[in-house]
Amino acid sequence: MGAWGTGAFDNDGARDWVGELEDGGITAIESALDDAIRSSDLSAPTDVEAIAAAEVVAAAIGRPLPGLSEDIAALVAHLAPSVTPEHTARARTAVERVLNASELAELWEETDDADTWRGLVEDLIERLTA
Repeated sequence: MGAWGTGAFDNDGARDWVGELEDGGITAIESALDDAIRSSDLSAPTDVEAIAAAEVVAAAIGRPLPGLSEDIAALVAHLAPSVTPEHTARARTAVERVLNASELAELWEETDDADTWRGLVEDLIERLTA
């Protein structure tokens, strides 16, 4: 995975998933979350896509990531009416799985930015919980 930052959309996998979101809408979100929840071996791209999908859900319920890009914000505005409390709960579950047992978490733990990444993911969980 090519990553240039610790943010949810700062990697190739998440940016590729945004293309799926453009085409699939709420179905892309549901698929990304369900894949992460059901996966017995949570690895790329499933873990990365779950974080991106959860950020879209958080933004859709009015708790966006600070500095969310304009292209994603436009998608969120279009999708927000379709996002339900069930999507929020599924997003929270998926992100907790990524944080606690995924290839992505393992990869970040091997870097100097591990605490920053973990803090961003924990913040996402809070935004999906509040």
